This record gives sequence, structure tokens and C-alpha cells, in this order.
Amino acid sequence: MKKYFLFVIAIVGLVVMASGCISQTGNNSTATKTYSANGISFNYPSSWSIINQTTHTNNTVVALGDSSFMNNTLKGNGIIIIKTPKNSNSTPNTSNLKSQIAKLNGTKTTQTIDGVKANVTTFTTKISNETVLIKSISFEKNNYNYQIQFITIATDVKSQEQMFNTIINSFKA
Repeated sequence: MKKYFLFVIAIVGLVVMASGCISQTGNNSTATKTYSANGISFNYPSSWSIINQTTHTNNTVVALGDSSFMNNTLKGNGIIIIKTPKNSNSTPNTSNLKSQIAKLNGTKTTQTIDGVKANVTTFTTKISNETVLIKSISFEKNNYNYQIQFITIATDVKSQEQMFNTIINSFKA
């Protein structure tokens, strides 16, 4: 009987230790889906959906967001990723976007994305009386320009930081 009791305690101990080693979706992790096409890949929150994906020659635009953002309710969170060849005629719009963002009074930092130094500008603005936070990230890699725009509308920015980091930390070009 004593051996049986020790065996049961050992099994219970193994189950408890194993359950502590399994990661669960909760406050510290985000369940994800993977986007992989046109030379880019990243993980994004499984509660988000791709809104639009456009590819022309070597240019790619991917837009995705949560259900509020997708319903165009001036709420929610989304991201737009633009990939254009560095030396193409299609870059004036990207250059114009970079120029406009540079003029805004925002916080400017740098961040490493897929092994490359990226410029990050974060600013807030108002759209129809809603506070909008935009985090604009730009970098060059393998002769392509990348623009990543995170948008948070009428939502607590801190609560969305993990969602955005999921995308940035997994981004591969």
C-alpha cells in the first residue's frame, strides 16, 4: 500500500510539473495565425482577419485588423504593410508617406525588425472626435522598402501592444 501511495504522489507531481510547463493562451500570450506570401511572413492575432491583400509586380499591400476595425466603426486596431522595390517608379507614394509622417510631432525611435534597423514614429491624432494612435515603422531590406502602419482607434493602446509586438517580433522579409 505504501508503494502505491508513493506511486500516486509521483504521478500527481509529474502532472503538476508538466502542466506548469505548458503555455496557455492568456494575458501573456496571443493565439496566432500566420501570413506568408510575396516574400514576407509574420504571425498575427487569430482574432484578426485579412481585410485586403494586393500584389502588383513586386509591390505588396496587406491590411488586417480586428472585427471593430474591419467594420469601419472608427474603433479597433489594424495594420497595413506596404512592400515596394527600393528602386522602382512605384515608390513616390511611399516616399510621400514617409515625408508626411516625418513632419508630424511624434515620438521617434528605432527598433530592430528581422535583423534590420527600422525608424519608428508614434503619434496621436483625432478623427471624428476619436483618438487615433499611429505607429509608423519604415525600413529597407534586400532592395525593398517596407512601411508598417499600426493603427489603434478609440482603444487602450497598452492593451494592444502585445498584439503589435506579435507581428513585429515574427516579421520576416
